[in-house]
Amino acid sequence: MTGNTTSAAFLRRTQNALAMQRKTCAQPEATAERVFCDILSVSRDTAFGREHGLAQVRTRQEWRRAVPIRTYDELAPYVERQLSGERRVLTTEDPRAFLRTSGSTGRAKLVPTTDHWRRLYRGPALYAQWGLYFEQIGADRLTGDEVLDLSWEPGPIRHRLRGFPVYSITERPVTDDPDDWNPPWRHARWFTRDAGAATMADLLYGKLLRLAAHDLRLIVSVNPSKIVLLAETLKENAERLIRDLRDGHGPDRAARPDLVRRLAEAFDRTEGRPLLTDLWPGLRLLVCWNSASAALYGPWLSRLATGVATLPFSTTGTEGIVTLPVDDHLSAGPLAVDQGHFEFVPWQDLDDGSPLPEDTPTLGYDELEPGTDYRLVMSQANGLYRYDVGDVYRVVGAVGATPRLEFLGRAGFQSSFTGEKLTESDVHTAVMRVLGSERTDHPHFSGIPVWDTPPHYLVAIEWADAHGTLNVQDAARRIDATLQEVNVEYAEKRRSGRLRPLQILPLVPGAFGRIAERRFRQGTAGAQIKHHWLQKDSAFLDTLRDLDLVRARPGT
Repeated sequence: MTGNTTSAAFLRRTQNALAMQRKTCAQPEATAERVFCDILSVSRDTAFGREHGLAQVRTRQEWRRAVPIRTYDELAPYVERQLSGERRVLTTEDPRAFLRTSGSTGRAKLVPTTDHWRRLYRGPALYAQWGLYFEQIGADRLTGDEVLDLSWEPGPIRHRLRGFPVYSITERPVTDDPDDWNPPWRHARWFTRDAGAATMADLLYGKLLRLAAHDLRLIVSVNPSKIVLLAETLKENAERLIRDLRDGHGPDRAARPDLVRRLAEAFDRTEGRPLLTDLWPGLRLLVCWNSASAALYGPWLSRLATGVATLPFSTTGTEGIVTLPVDDHLSAGPLAVDQGHFEFVPWQDLDDGSPLPEDTPTLGYDELEPGTDYRLVMSQANGLYRYDVGDVYRVVGAVGATPRLEFLGRAGFQSSFTGEKLTESDVHTAVMRVLGSERTDHPHFSGIPVWDTPPHYLVAIEWADAHGTLNVQDAARRIDATLQEVNVEYAEKRRSGRLRPLQILPLVPGAFGRIAERRFRQGTAGAQIKHHWLQKDSAFLDTLRDLDLVRARPGT
């Protein structure tokens, strides 16, 4: 921290932002209208605004008639015009940078970000979010010893595209803009990316070493996998940590005999497998995503930090924030009506994730029904207007007059243990590139997410005679490498060790046909029987084993 005055001002700012967020939840109408009007104001006098007649738009109904629902690919030509140097394309203020993330087909998306959007929307949301976490740990002052922030690891700008900086939202550079999110630890050595760290484990070990002497009470991450990897790094480097602290290799370059003695005693009690709470006995709260597939980490987190509470990180993506936690609900937060203009389409299990028709009827946040699932259409002041996000949410109650939403995942099928956002298209592309399309009569493979430490993907493949000359292990390595080419987030998680290498499970020929027949016999209508190249979870393995469809491993 930079001093008691600065720390006190920062804490007050988070408290005030949280109070404002709760007030908005109680009475969201005025805020929702203000945001809608702001989106109109930044979009009217632009190329997009002129093409859609936004000068005549005043109401939300007129907005729906004027602007069609679009996927990112359909909005991409406008982004391309921005990149080409055209001014005032989507927003009156031109982009300052582009945020990079994977699209639904594995092709990278570039999301424009402006100073207006950053200062008026994302920055205040982060203050409110952290205000809740400080409230939960009972912080009435901040000394700098309380926080391990794994949600943001700023580094130098490494990529530019036609002069524009391009980076992921979690690697955005530090800013000293007083209107943006400015945590006092933003310049701390433990926080900024260590250029000398060759692996994620190296990076996390550096944080363990620098924060070992801190009275840590709060760990915040976007993905729970990072907290798990932090704990694994501690277990694998317990002796090294004690040795480095004893030899004065810590941040202050001084030996720490008292700390070394305490940690040695604590680690001895655990037989060399310390928990996060053995290193930081004052730890009180873990924050990370804990809905959809991320919820699988819950039991593991409780074992890594016994007795420590958990709260959700905001439901947020590169495109913008959707929900913000304001209380102690474990997995869902109220819709962040101060972040964008949100519309919803009722969702059914048969939705295969195809783009919504541009004139699909939508509902407002005040028309949602508890217990019902909806697909999100979002407009934000960064230039993504009536964007078909593809995400599905369930209404699980309300906070005041604002619906509380829990993220269920993507429409259709997608898997994201660690933020890799793997899609059916990703798996299909990778397998077909490696194995070819010699069998086109029916689908003969499917990806299966397998929970483990770390997780991995299994591809169940009907291993036909045509594959006999191909080694299963070689095929698995080639599919894994191709999948990294197809999906940039999957590649990042594989490089960091948060995902194990992909494996192949060979099946008998005709296996998927037999599964379809079984579903039909159980009463599923033929028109509703659809093959998935990516399963929702590993329960599919039970079906394969029940039907005796796994064959002896060939070609190993």
